[in-house]
Parts: sequence; structure tokens; C-alpha cells
Amino acid sequence: MDCVRFGIIGAGGIGGHHLQVIADRDDAEVTLACDVSETVTDRLAGARHAVTGDWQQVIASNDVDAVVVALPHHLYPTVVSAALRAGKHVLQEKPFAHSLEGALQTVAAARETGSVLMVCGQTKYQAGFQRARQIVEAGTLGDLFMVRGVITYRWSAAFEDRWGWRGDSKLSGGTAIIDSGWHILDLMNWFAGVPEFVYASTGGGNALPGAYDVDDRAVLTMDYPSGAVGVATISFICLPSQRKVTIHGTTGSIEIEPTVLKLHMGPEQDTEIITLKTESDALRPQMDHFLNLVRCGADPVEGALEALDVQRVIDAAYRSARSHTREALQSI
Repeated sequence: MDCVRFGIIGAGGIGGHHLQVIADRDDAEVTLACDVSETVTDRLAGARHAVTGDWQQVIASNDVDAVVVALPHHLYPTVVSAALRAGKHVLQEKPFAHSLEGALQTVAAARETGSVLMVCGQTKYQAGFQRARQIVEAGTLGDLFMVRGVITYRWSAAFEDRWGWRGDSKLSGGTAIIDSGWHILDLMNWFAGVPEFVYASTGGGNALPGAYDVDDRAVLTMDYPSGAVGVATISFICLPSQRKVTIHGTTGSIEIEPTVLKLHMGPEQDTEIITLKTESDALRPQMDHFLNLVRCGADPVEGALEALDVQRVIDAAYRSARSHTREALQSI
């Protein structure tokens, strides 16, 4: 497949960013873009690709080989499963779904049809995290025994009552853990593996009391099969903005940010600071990976299994927040 033809379902926000990433490539093109917002479709009018407000038109098109789907969380299982069954390969924005059941439904559709399914996790493609992965896999830190992740920032919409569907837990499945936290939990799984148990404490309503019923902050503790432990701190209503993972091993530790690594080694605690190039757009190498999966005839769910494990962690975390006890990840 020399040139992969894309449809975009949900062309505003991050979907519009994906559209531009594809438009900048020589080996892919956007042929049809879809959004229910007239503001978005009016903005796209006159572009080289066609525009529609009907997502079913996208998956039915003979001019579309693959689709990028960027929608409210509760819509993912229905739309993505339908796209897969229509013979389209799918790159889906995170999270996998608003529930673990929805994610499993989508995986089943990919296995049934043979169409490639990949769920976005673009933070892994940032330079700092890529370099850190090489260091960890080389065994430089020894045996890992603790991993800490932090993602905090101040989302202005939370304070201005611009919540929309994100503020309704029935539609979003939550916010701090499942949306903001996806990035950091994906990274922690990537470095340390999948935990067995999760304990979560959450809170909500502090940005604008009465405006939403979802979590706006959370702290998760995780137990891994190896005996390692993990802690994730998540909030979108506080400053300063931070996205960081710290990994501790028997011979050293590493602090990881998108473009800076701090490697602490040996009994003298020698520190090496590694500064990488200014961060490039992580959506671009992520798109490289998706297109490779499509072209090489990969297992349909190869690009989705890591995301399914993240969804399992999230599912256990929300169960723990409700039960106030440690919860095991659901077996699949």
C-alpha cells in the first residue's frame, strides 16, 4: 500500500492535529474528514479532502483505507468496532473506552475482522522517554524496585464551566485517571510492566463545585509481580505543570522528562544530566509506527494490547476508589 488514504472521525481538537500530521506526509493522505461541529466543518471547507458530518459515511467510503478516531470516550466502542468491521484500519485516540468492557468489545472486533487497531500513546514517542527505555532495557539500573509517575497541570476549562461531556462520568468514565492519567500510567506500564494490584484515592469538584461529577485528582499505589511498587500522582487543577517518571533500581535511578534525563548511579550518587533536542511532535513517530503495522500485515491487535493493559489498571483504580480497598486487575 504505497499511499494510505485516511478518514478522520472527529476532526476538531487532537483530531485536527492528526489531520495535519498526515497532510505533511508523502506516503499518506486525508481523503475525508468528519465532525459534528459546523465550526470545524466550515473551517475545513475548501481543503483538498472532502468534509462530512456523518461518521458512517467515512467508514463506508471506498476512498478510505484507514481512519483516525478522536471522539468522546463513550462513543469509541461503537464507532471503532464499526470501522473495523467495515474493513478499515483504525488509529484511535486514548483512552481505549469509557470502560474496560468497551475496550474488550473493540479488541474482539479487531480480532474478528483482521483490521489493524492501534490506540494512541504518544508520550512514549517523546525523545526523553525513548532514551530512558533504552537505558532501562540495557539493565543499567539493575533490578527495578520502585517507579513514580507525576502528571499535573491546570486545565482552564475546568474553572470556566467548559466541561461538556468530560464532566459527566457516564460519558467520559472519569477524567483525572482515565484521561489525564492515561499518559503517565501508559509510561509506567511501559517501563515497569503491568501491576497486579491498585489502590486509588480520588477527589473531585474543587475547580468549580457542582459543575462536574468526575475525579479531578488522584493518587494511585501499585504492586507489581516482581515485588516492585509504584505511585502515580495525577491532577489537572494544580500547578506547576509536570510530566515526569522516576525509576529506581538496585544500581541506580533515573528521572525522566520529555527532553531531560537525570541518571543517578553508584554509591557516590554520581549524576549525569542528558539534555535532548527540543521536543518534536510525538504524533509523527507514532504515525510512523501505525503505518508500519498496516503495511507489514501485523497482528490486528498488536498496537492495542499495551493500551488494553492501561485500561485494566484504570478499571482497577476506579473500583478501588469506590471500595476504598486494594483491587486486583481483571484477568482477560
